[in-house]
Amino acid sequence: MERRGRDLVAHLFDVDIERIESLSWSLGNRITTEADADQRFRFDHQRSTRSVTAFEVTDYTCVLRLRTPVGREKFYGVASADVEPNLIATDWVRTA
Repeated sequence: MERRGRDLVAHLFDVDIERIESLSWSLGNRITTEADADQRFRFDHQRSTRSVTAFEVTDYTCVLRLRTPVGREKFYGVASADVEPNLIATDWVRTA
């Protein structure tokens, strides 16, 4: 079964799922787009059009944006220390 949402983030970054906070779309979009947050990195899935992008929003917090194959966006708050651009999954490629 394909991983999604918080489960996918926990798997990709090897972080406990309890340390990942779901954000509403409006809050995530405001933080990453309207507030012009700094993009740390982006990974694209090799066999689909899914992507995950990390934005640094404070010295200690990152927001991850997951884009689904149909273009939906989901946002998650994670401690910056838990999000390093070294993925465990081999089917994701760093693109930015």
